[in-house]
Amino acid sequence: MKTVLLTGASGFLGGNFCKMYAQEFIIYAAYLNHAISLPNISPIKIDLTNSEELNKLFSETRFDHIIHLAASSDPNFCELNPLIAYNNNVVATKNLAHICQSQKIPLLFASTDLVFDGENAPYKETDSLKPIMKYGRQKAEAEQIVRELNPAKNIICRLPLLYGNSYNNGKSFLQPILQKLENQEPVYLFTDEYRTVCSARPVCEGIKLLIEHNQKGIFHLGGNERLSRYEMGEIICDIYGYDKKYLKPSFQKDVKMPALRPRDVSLDNTKMRNLGWQPGLFADELLKLKEERIFQA
Repeated sequence: MKTVLLTGASGFLGGNFCKMYAQEFIIYAAYLNHAISLPNISPIKIDLTNSEELNKLFSETRFDHIIHLAASSDPNFCELNPLIAYNNNVVATKNLAHICQSQKIPLLFASTDLVFDGENAPYKETDSLKPIMKYGRQKAEAEQIVRELNPAKNIICRLPLLYGNSYNNGKSFLQPILQKLENQEPVYLFTDEYRTVCSARPVCEGIKLLIEHNQKGIFHLGGNERLSRYEMGEIICDIYGYDKKYLKPSFQKDVKMPALRPRDVSLDNTKMRNLGWQPGLFADELLKLKEERIFQA
């Protein structure tokens, strides 16, 4: 089995990858603040912004692949805490990319659809980056570092809004919506923000496909549907049997937030689908999650 260093293992996507593939890879699961408790993995507490700690780890263990999922991914947090976010999103990535270059280890870096400005969707891998918030700008800078270092081996995965099962401390947007609907509380959702939302399961499958087939370059792992947040809420109600009267349409312009939000960052996933990747439709993936008894209060 191949040995993988997975960063951000205590987060939402990292927890899903560990849960799905702990039997297929030898996973060293890196975390910093939130301890991990999942079977068949080796947790490692490490500060990715500390190059000495990283050098020590890489001198002691040989990795076949690095899957870099760790990030400060809340746009509002990044806007209000730019230095902390920059260290987590850019400095940590730079440290890993340099080590991977020197040891010729493939690095898969998780980026975001928020590197785009939302004015020319759907976006292809070759489209120009125009982020409008600090989080997007930091991810764009990190992408540039990854592209320049070890380009013959490195992979950049731009990810959309994600949902799915929750392990450890990671949560997706789905759980809070279900909680409010269960409590019969109003759920305010934008009708004018569009994403190609995707379940964690196919995203993890896509990451596995890319590293096992020794791919390189940029790939979009967006779902097959362009949906507004309000449309997502309607489908959630349909699948889980909640009353849609609790869904309240809202507009981006009416909600003041520290970070600007692009209008439509839908991703074109043709390149991934040509590799055989099948992300599934939002309703179908929700049905699978419901059958797995994802959170229902």
